[in-house]
Amino acid sequence: MKITCISASNIEPARGQSASTKACEVLRDIIHTELGSDAEVEILPLIDYELLPCRMCGECIDSGTCTRDAAFRSVFSRIVGSDALFLVCPHYAPLPSKVMMLLEKMQEIWYLNWCRDKTYNAPYARCPIGLVGHGGQTLEALPYYKRALLDPLANAFASVQLQIASAGPDWPTGAVFAIQSLVPTADSIFVTITHDWNEIRRRLLPLAANVLAFTEKSGATS
Repeated sequence: MKITCISASNIEPARGQSASTKACEVLRDIIHTELGSDAEVEILPLIDYELLPCRMCGECIDSGTCTRDAAFRSVFSRIVGSDALFLVCPHYAPLPSKVMMLLEKMQEIWYLNWCRDKTYNAPYARCPIGLVGHGGQTLEALPYYKRALLDPLANAFASVQLQIASAGPDWPTGAVFAIQSLVPTADSIFVTITHDWNEIRRRLLPLAANVLAFTEKSGATS
């Protein structure tokens, strides 16, 4: 089984130390240790890919991908080649621009093909995706992260034939987590942020379990 976990953080100083990427690492550990799967889990940081916005040129209908964006082709090929996906998305304004560029191209590829053939299925159709939203506020912001991040992302990914995994009855579109505290740093424009990673792990566990359950139903093997 091949699982791709996309980290949508785009903070240059953080890179591999971003909360999004660390959450991907927690998901990978949950899958291997708590859920007992030997699935291959690749962490894909969007900060390493300079995606371009869609220009609606229409060339993707024949090529099946974006002909002018090598970064998108690399990310998209991993999506197509995966049995399951996760996307860990931070709150920016509210959605990171690279996530929007990824979605608009996936939507254009799907929509143009559907216009030509109403029976069209995307090459990743019915692949499960576990969505994780987070941001720079404490626990009181969790309902907001659901409304501003999880629900719009779930609608967008479902519209291009991905299956949205829940994190339990109260979180049907994914999981969210918050920060523990933030402290201004004298020698930097960035604050120091702490997280309760045990609590985050607890929140991510049911999501990871449901994503794996989707893959078992579809016949993927671990």
